[in-house]
Amino acid sequence: MLQPYESDLSVKVADDLITEKSPLSFDHVPGPAILKLWYKYWKYVPLFGTQLFHSVLINRLTEGNLWNRNSTPLQYLFNRYGPIVRLGGPLLNDIVLIHRPEHISKVFDEEGEMPTRSGIDILQHYRLNHRQYRFSGPFCTQGQESLKWLETKKSLRAPIAEQLKNQFRKLDKSCNEFVSRIRQIKNRQDEVPDNFNSELARWGMECFWILMINKQIGFLDSAGYEENSEPTKFIKALMNAQLYLSRCENGFQFWRFMETPSSKKLFDACDVIDGIIRKYIRFAQTSQQHDSALKLENKNYINSTILETMLIKQNMNPNEASTLLMDMVILGVLATTNSLSFLLYYLSKNPRVQRNLHHEIISKTASDLILEKKTFDEMPYLNACMKECLRLRPPFPYLTRLLSKSISLHGYTIPKGTYLIMANQLSSQREENFEDSEKFRPERWMTDNVCHPKNSYLPFGKGLRSCIGEDMAKIEMMLLITKILLEYRIEYDYGDIHSNMLMMNVPSKPLRFRFIERDECRN
Repeated sequence: MLQPYESDLSVKVADDLITEKSPLSFDHVPGPAILKLWYKYWKYVPLFGTQLFHSVLINRLTEGNLWNRNSTPLQYLFNRYGPIVRLGGPLLNDIVLIHRPEHISKVFDEEGEMPTRSGIDILQHYRLNHRQYRFSGPFCTQGQESLKWLETKKSLRAPIAEQLKNQFRKLDKSCNEFVSRIRQIKNRQDEVPDNFNSELARWGMECFWILMINKQIGFLDSAGYEENSEPTKFIKALMNAQLYLSRCENGFQFWRFMETPSSKKLFDACDVIDGIIRKYIRFAQTSQQHDSALKLENKNYINSTILETMLIKQNMNPNEASTLLMDMVILGVLATTNSLSFLLYYLSKNPRVQRNLHHEIISKTASDLILEKKTFDEMPYLNACMKECLRLRPPFPYLTRLLSKSISLHGYTIPKGTYLIMANQLSSQREENFEDSEKFRPERWMTDNVCHPKNSYLPFGKGLRSCIGEDMAKIEMMLLITKILLEYRIEYDYGDIHSNMLMMNVPSKPLRFRFIERDECRN
């Protein structure tokens, strides 16, 4: 049976009475003792990493029921041990689970100027060893590298915002192309094929490159679907990277000592992605040689691409630019398309919500169906549907931090060097934070006084480590959903779609939606 950590509980209780107002020591933090026993032996076997253990742990503690109980294992741990749970695991660092908004707030308040999160070990290995780069990537950065990335991210926000406005017409065009693509691939029952997730990835990549280099690459063109085309090679590599990244991070990391089949396939996929990214880096270097310095000095981002901004204003070398773009692709674009998948699913399962959203869209859309970015500010129900989807299925279901100093949480002292897992998805699904928390109810966001605890809703993180692509993801998702609902009614006839939750929320089943043509687009 799982038991809290304890050596001499009576002595500890007596000590607690003496120092009632002082934080209790870390040894008092409750948690399953069996993990502490495992830690005693596993800490001598260097086969586990940071993101690995977090991913495996969360996966095992959130899927299925624990001993036929009516709650998931992660919920069970909090129900059994309270709002803060200590796990001794196969790391040199202890792990603490939290979910209460006030505890999450305390972590953010205390994180300092260089917050550290656990990295993705296999990507670090790929860059530092396989490619022999000096920069492991923005998601993997620690220490001074982390500070450099935080400065880079801050300076990129203005160019990204400007490009979202300037390239909106191209984004609109790519969404129109995707709507037409749905019409091409659905069968006589109006159902799209099992690989619809890869179709969404194509759309996501087209939008990504529009914002990075100001032009469409052709992921949705007929030529882009040819077997040997660059877009097809890129999408295959991207889907393989997502698959083998999970396999390498899930289990014993034998790739630390030898090449494994999964690590080889991951590295091959990353090499393909890196090669194509570098092609566009070379194009950007050539195009900006004559006038880019003047444009950036005047802060004129209209004719300067984001990629040019990285290379000139940020003075990035090709290796740094490539690793940044690769992380944005693997972790950003796929997170966006996964979130869009869940939004399509929730709309298909809630016809009333879908009807209400369709009515708002047709009431706010011009007769020529040309949208503007500011249009979305006038569509509160669409924004509410987005927020509700991200509440139930945030792109990243948990946030991690490595404490740079000791802090006090819930009356316990949590020492420096402890890994904290903040279960932000669980926090946003708890009844004490959101009424009818398991229901998809966009109306909860429609009132002027939305009442939920601070930091109980963090779909894109918070603070210095928040997601740089938040605005990109929101605009792209709202634009495509608007275009789809103008043309189709969405249905889904199969079993419930949950999440294969590791580092990202990924739909657990094929996205076999039915897209039924509207007799008239405005009815």
